[in-house]
Amino acid sequence: MKTGTIDLLNTGLIVLSFLLAYYLPFELFLFAYAVLGPLHYLTEINWIRDKKYFIASKLWIYLVIVAAFLVSFPPLVGVFVTEEYATSETLLFIKNTLPAYFNSCLFIAIIAAVAFTVFKNKLYQYIALAIGVILAFLFHTISVYHLIIGILLPTVIHVYFFTIMFMWYGNLKSKSRIGYSNIILMFVIPFVIIFLSVDSLDYVLGFETRAIYENNAFYVLNAKLSQVIGVTDGTQFSFQSVLFIKIQIFIAFAYTYHYLNWFSKTSVIGWHKKLTQKRSLTILLLWIGSVVLYIYDYKIGFTLLLFLSFVHVFMEFPLNVISIRAVGQSLIPSKKS
Repeated sequence: MKTGTIDLLNTGLIVLSFLLAYYLPFELFLFAYAVLGPLHYLTEINWIRDKKYFIASKLWIYLVIVAAFLVSFPPLVGVFVTEEYATSETLLFIKNTLPAYFNSCLFIAIIAAVAFTVFKNKLYQYIALAIGVILAFLFHTISVYHLIIGILLPTVIHVYFFTIMFMWYGNLKSKSRIGYSNIILMFVIPFVIIFLSVDSLDYVLGFETRAIYENNAFYVLNAKLSQVIGVTDGTQFSFQSVLFIKIQIFIAFAYTYHYLNWFSKTSVIGWHKKLTQKRSLTILLLWIGSVVLYIYDYKIGFTLLLFLSFVHVFMEFPLNVISIRAVGQSLIPSKKS
């Protein structure tokens, strides 16, 4: 498929994602996360692995696996520990205290991604890692740090901002006018949502949809985004609020298009080229199993797949750094150019 055709397809996918998010913000998000999400994780992890993680250091993959396990461990314990131990001090410590400390895994991983992609000298890489560890320790008492790193980075920054950077990076090579129009459209959509006419009575949720959203604490992201834009203190949420409905429209749009963008760029990125029959069958079976888990119990599916989700977020950091660096260089004229 030609670049221009793919760009036109993505224009349609951006508009489609926005329209679906406008009419079914909560339902679309839950569907996209459970159905499109796992297939995206599996295929992207396979592609990044074939690209040698965009990093020449073997230390990176070990860091990714350990960090993803640590971040996903507390929710896993919280779901599968029996009621007999539900109020034990150890469990409460794991569920309520450890997650804040494990935010340092995300911070150190992004520092490592920068270090391993920018510096070729191992000494500089290790110095940068050490500085990252020290900064993570110093930043631990700062609430904004936990908001950005623990909540926004693996969610809206990953699916919205990094997606735009990835699109922009790709368009630096193709220099497609439609591609640049899509990037502008991505920036414009949030402002369109702000001025949308929304009636809360049009968004009455079914009991099951509402329960899934509450049981998995997805509303925390809505509340924190309202804090970021300076409207609330980050502790409030209501399904009937126009503010939170609009925030959910943005969330549903960002997640849905993030997944669709990946699948639409198959021929451009070429992530399917090294999919052997064995790998394809493995990915297909794992994906079907993941969707079945979500259908059986959304919370169990969400919790069990957190590790896979975080592995894909961590693995993508080097590519994010490369994209941002290339976009930055294109905006700042250098003497060489």
